[in-house]
Amino acid sequence: MQLDKDDIKRYIPHREPFLFVDEVTAFDLGKSIQANVTFHDDAYFFKGHFPDNPVVPGVIIIEAMAQVGGILIYKSYEETLFGLSPALVGIDNVKFKSPTLPGDTLVIETLLLKRKLNIFKLTAKAYNNKKLVVQADITATTMSK
Repeated sequence: MQLDKDDIKRYIPHREPFLFVDEVTAFDLGKSIQANVTFHDDAYFFKGHFPDNPVVPGVIIIEAMAQVGGILIYKSYEETLFGLSPALVGIDNVKFKSPTLPGDTLVIETLLLKRKLNIFKLTAKAYNNKKLVVQADITATTMSK
């Protein structure tokens, strides 16, 4: 299953300039997702991080990973979660292996490890040219709007 930006916007509330997921390339309901995120040279955060040596801020990559996880959760359980907003609860075991630069495309692979009521435990890895650049464990929930 593939999803484009318009499809993605049906599942998470994020919008430009804070929507970082470009497309979903693989999906296994309730189990896993793979998505692409490209950080274009003109992204707003490169102006200040850092002007002479631009690098994608780690928190932006983590946010992109959380958005991919949100798509997995909301697409997998859309009947029961419809009308609820996502909320990031925790980020653990984060490791940054190498920088992400302007023009880089990350492939984010996320697995849903556990669901208990509306608490979701995920693990995510981001790759640049098949090389692991970031990994993290994410805990998310849903809440009323």
